[in-house]
Amino acid sequence: MSAITEGNAPGRFDLTMLYAAYAAFRRDTARLAAAALPHDIWTLFKFHWRAQHAAERRALWTVMDGRAHGTALDEMDDRALRLVPLLDTVDAALQHGDRLVLARYVPALRDAADAYLDHKERHVLPLVHEHLTPYEWATFDVEFRREVGVRGFGVFLAWLLDDAPETTAQAVLRLMPPPVRLLYRTRHPRRAHRAVTP
Repeated sequence: MSAITEGNAPGRFDLTMLYAAYAAFRRDTARLAAAALPHDIWTLFKFHWRAQHAAERRALWTVMDGRAHGTALDEMDDRALRLVPLLDTVDAALQHGDRLVLARYVPALRDAADAYLDHKERHVLPLVHEHLTPYEWATFDVEFRREVGVRGFGVFLAWLLDDAPETTAQAVLRLMPPPVRLLYRTRHPRRAHRAVTP
């Protein structure tokens, strides 16, 4: 699901950044599967995956856990747990340059990550509108920025929008404060010009 679709969908909160992040994770797992020893791709993917997971856990899912009845959150947790050994195996294989293990487990990681993200988009994110207050939703942004740090947010934005559709880039940049948009425009002038053009 694209960020621009979510931006147009009814709901209390704008989930554009979540949808954009999930799209970036899918992009990276596809790139991992196509690369021989994708150290650079993996470093950014791993950092942002863990930052996103930690911020969502603290600010969103823990808060919603006692309010959203049903199995959607439980299944999300189960899928997340099944991803841990895959993440660890790929990480170790990259550290040791084990191409055989990478060839076996990177596609499995891609498929499991896609299924996990699909489940969150279809069954969990709609619950955000129903079960969080505006203050609780705003806490997610605080937690995420704490995870990536002030300097790391610029890296995050460049990673997020790398090869993203123009509709996604527009939707994301419109959410950014002017200093962040200016910094992005300075570092990525051609992409920023396309993204902010009506």
